Amino acid sequence: MRIITWAQARRMKFSNLSLALGTFDGLHKGHMALIEAVKQGPGESAVFTFDALPMDVFNAAHPPMRLMTLDEKKAAFEKTGIDYLCVAHFDKRFASIDHHTFPRMLRDVFHPVCVVAGYNYTYGKHAKGNISTLARDGEKLGFEVREVPPVIFDGEPVSSTRIRECLLAGNVERAADLLGYAYTMTGTVGTGRGIGSSKLGYPTANLTVAPEKIVPLRGVYGVDITLDGNTYQGVCNIGVNPTVAAGGRESIEIHILSLNQDLYGKTISVSFRKRIRDERKFGSIEELRAQIERDIESLNA
Repeated sequence: MRIITWAQARRMKFSNLSLALGTFDGLHKGHMALIEAVKQGPGESAVFTFDALPMDVFNAAHPPMRLMTLDEKKAAFEKTGIDYLCVAHFDKRFASIDHHTFPRMLRDVFHPVCVVAGYNYTYGKHAKGNISTLARDGEKLGFEVREVPPVIFDGEPVSSTRIRECLLAGNVERAADLLGYAYTMTGTVGTGRGIGSSKLGYPTANLTVAPEKIVPLRGVYGVDITLDGNTYQGVCNIGVNPTVAAGGRESIEIHILSLNQDLYGKTISVSFRKRIRDERKFGSIEELRAQIERDIESLNA
């Protein structure tokens, strides 16, 4: 797969191309249906997407909540088998493009034979363009438009919004059902307060992730940790450690089973398998230590 910018795409000469459109945050089951559709189209396959989500641009006062960073999205697309991934910079200037102008831009740059988009795809200033207007303009401009219907799970369409809501509610198992894989955060191990080792006997890795990533609801989770190509079981606590650190800041701490080494500065990936319990304050260190033992025992329950 070749990854290109919008500027690079404008300098290239495409022909006999099928082009998929979307934001693709999370690359969930609905997105994968779209990817399969574009791969089945005529010629080479390409995806046109953005480096930011529209809500990041228009709701700048609120922190972004992405299922994937841009680097994670690129890495995920590498596994899909498409030929080109075009990532354009999305800002208010791009968002101001008229919905009649955007299809002409696609024709002039990509010369697509076929354009594939989801049933709820919108584009152009004030999101006035949709799959119907795209089909009408495509007919005039010389490319076919194929609409991909929703993927339904438990009676509702799979969507990035629905997955975000699951994660913010701590329902990582339902999020995995919708994604098609366990929700994963990748970050760097930093220095913590040493509480896990010194007070509890369970050393933990303090994980720092990209600020735009969604962090699941505070609580204790069963996770898989990938480090240097190897995968380990573990327990992840998201919260403030109220039993041992009153008034502390929220942290992401991982205890990795069957591994005892200094992880400072290492990059690890944490995949959320199940929610074990809420974070709560215990009456003593001994009570907390006993609960951690039960948390670990529950991993394979």
